[in-house]
Amino acid sequence: MSEEIQVKKSAEMQAIEDKMTMLVQTGRIDNLIDLLAVVSDQIEMTTTPIVEKMVHSIDNIASAGFVTENAVRYAKRESAKNEVPSLFGMLKLLKDEDTRKGLAFMLNLTKGIGKQM
Repeated sequence: MSEEIQVKKSAEMQAIEDKMTMLVQTGRIDNLIDLLAVVSDQIEMTTTPIVEKMVHSIDNIASAGFVTENAVRYAKRESAKNEVPSLFGMLKLLKDEDTRKGLAFMLNLTKGIGKQM
């Protein structure tokens, strides 16, 4: 009492079946399933705190770039309008609070880099 049912396939359905058959025969279907599992895991792990942390990190990088760009512009402008200072002139620059702040920052930065090495 088994009846055979014939399904008419369109050209598009036949093309899909051929491609799926090729994926199964070559084992690539397993790779696709693994890839989908990884993507799914990433979506599940992407919580609000993680997104906020990523945004905060990007914001910090952008801020650092902005500060650096402004500092370089200022240094170029000051260097262009002043001659190269002598050793005594360099010491006079240390009287300026902003110079001392910048120098202290750079020294702390190099200290932090040294600790990472």
